[in-house]
Amino acid sequence: MKAKHNFNSAHFAQHITADLQRSANTLILMYQKNLKNTLSIAGTGKLYRGGGQGKGSLRRRSVPGAPPAVDTGELRRSVQTKPTLTSKRSSLIRFVIAGVKKYGFMLDAGKGRRARPWIARSADPVRRIAASVVSKNLNKAIRNYRPPSPR
Repeated sequence: MKAKHNFNSAHFAQHITADLQRSANTLILMYQKNLKNTLSIAGTGKLYRGGGQGKGSLRRRSVPGAPPAVDTGELRRSVQTKPTLTSKRSSLIRFVIAGVKKYGFMLDAGKGRRARPWIARSADPVRRIAASVVSKNLNKAIRNYRPPSPR
């Protein structure tokens, strides 16, 4: 008695790639939420008067080394992220931070002033669980894979 096996590697690869994209979308939403939460932390530095000529409301700066304090909320609102495959042959996924105001990157790197890092700090919690999220979703995709019916 012969066993008949119908396996379509292209269909399987397409199924797995779609699942990897879903995992990336899950992780990027977590990362974007962390970015926005990090940018929502109140400052712990010196008080100053905001506004055009220092006549505005009283505000609190962030201390160097801490994420930037919320002032107008424009930086936090500008954060957009998207997952992209690094190449067609690679299963690695990187997250692109798009749409952030230019000064957001300057604050993170410390150009012209001491750095107020917020990008890497937001990525750390996601980085710690990324492998388990992808592994869990990939195992589920493999278990639930159904080859196309023979023609």
